[in-house]
Amino acid sequence: MKKILLTWMVLLMLLPLSACGKKQEKIEIVDDNYRNVYEIFVASFNDSDGDKVGDLNGVTRKLDYLQEMGYTGIWMMPIHRSPSYHKYDVIDYYSIDPAYGTLEDFEKLTEEAHKRDINIIIDLVVNHTSHLNPWFIQAEDAYAKGNFSPYLNWYNFSHEPQYGYAEKDGIYYEARFVDSMPDLNLDAKEVRDEIINIMKFWVEKGVDGFRLDAVTSYYTNDIQKNVEFMTWLNKAAKAIKPDCYIVGEAWTSDVEIRQYYKTGIDSFFLFSLSQGEGVLAQCVKVDKPIPQYKNALRNAVSIAGDYIPAIFLDNHDTNRITGAIGRTKTNETKFAYGLAGMLNGTLFTYYGTEIGMVGSRKDENKRIAMLWDSNKMDELCKNPPDTTQTEYAYPGVKQQQKDQNSILNYHKQVNYLRNKYPEIARGTVAFNSDLSSGTVLVFEKTYGESTVCIVISFDKEADQTVEGIEYTNCEFVSASGGKAELKNGALTISPQTIAVLSGKGE
Repeated sequence: MKKILLTWMVLLMLLPLSACGKKQEKIEIVDDNYRNVYEIFVASFNDSDGDKVGDLNGVTRKLDYLQEMGYTGIWMMPIHRSPSYHKYDVIDYYSIDPAYGTLEDFEKLTEEAHKRDINIIIDLVVNHTSHLNPWFIQAEDAYAKGNFSPYLNWYNFSHEPQYGYAEKDGIYYEARFVDSMPDLNLDAKEVRDEIINIMKFWVEKGVDGFRLDAVTSYYTNDIQKNVEFMTWLNKAAKAIKPDCYIVGEAWTSDVEIRQYYKTGIDSFFLFSLSQGEGVLAQCVKVDKPIPQYKNALRNAVSIAGDYIPAIFLDNHDTNRITGAIGRTKTNETKFAYGLAGMLNGTLFTYYGTEIGMVGSRKDENKRIAMLWDSNKMDELCKNPPDTTQTEYAYPGVKQQQKDQNSILNYHKQVNYLRNKYPEIARGTVAFNSDLSSGTVLVFEKTYGESTVCIVISFDKEADQTVEGIEYTNCEFVSASGGKAELKNGALTISPQTIAVLSGKGE
């Protein structure tokens, strides 16, 4: 397995305890698709030209920040020309929306990201297009007039009302989401050929993979046909780029997601773990969380099988996790990310989650401007139209970088541990019931010939001691501002603290 070398620049006080005394650390990271991925809504992230709209050059300017934070991948929400603020209704799949920049800007972004060993994935929205897409305009006109168009078969039309169809001037067309998003006919060979062309185009521009939007809606309520289509798409993507990373949004049960992994697609988001009512948030709320967390460790691996679980706490469609847990529950907010980080798979972070941003209900409220500096509010990007809540529960990036106990620096430390120890994201899990207790969970992860031991204290009040440790090195991350000390085979660990132990038998 190829590895990349990352130089981890970090203030001494921000390093996990056992790493203190080092100004920088060179970490050899496995170069695969188990990454720490940062999701960006470009319009709200960072503006480079003063028009108050985030753009691709703004993302490029923040690559050093993302690298320093330990993110090794970026997922950008739709960047193509579109009439909406969210851009999930595409007019031109081969373009960059002018508000975001140009194709040259995108090529510069991918080039600079790759210099920093950061992969780029983009949204591939093929369930539907915009009603303003030239394909649909020509197809609709041809159907209405009874004329020929090469795009006539690209959509599903009818002269009679049908469930899931929208109507315009007596013509009905499939549009399962909203009228302005007509569904593509994914059975059409021409459409599938076009999807291949779109993927080729963006891979040539430097894209490392794609996030598939709304995969359960490709063929609504037809799992078998969804599986068939995604199997085809995955093979087509891998024929273009063998290591092309595909992650699917299947907002459904774990049982159904298990079936979708039969497609060969690398990852599907595990929604059961995310959001305020998900397993990870519950693990910081309930009194006896260890059984739930053990199930999360097992399920993430068992559902994905030989593929890669996609772990996340929140995203652009969900209420932000900080608000869902509680705006004043800083330790719990941090700890939830630590628990997510110790699971197998690729870990996704929604922009602003690392500083405790909040947002709920309307989608626009979940996509407000990234807060870089609390003292420069006038420099923020404009919020999406129709935003009804603009609130920042915690200070901005600049302020949190200076606070060793901030949410930001906690995220940074978790990413550091995941990057340094490949066993965390990839290892086979073995629980140690002899060393575990009612509030402390101990388990090992083995990857190749290397094993680490992870000790998690769910206790909220008191230090705990674990005897009989066979490891010699200890690094940790503490949501409570505490520590973990390993001495003579005994580990003393503070509340809501995670220790990663290495050097077994040394």
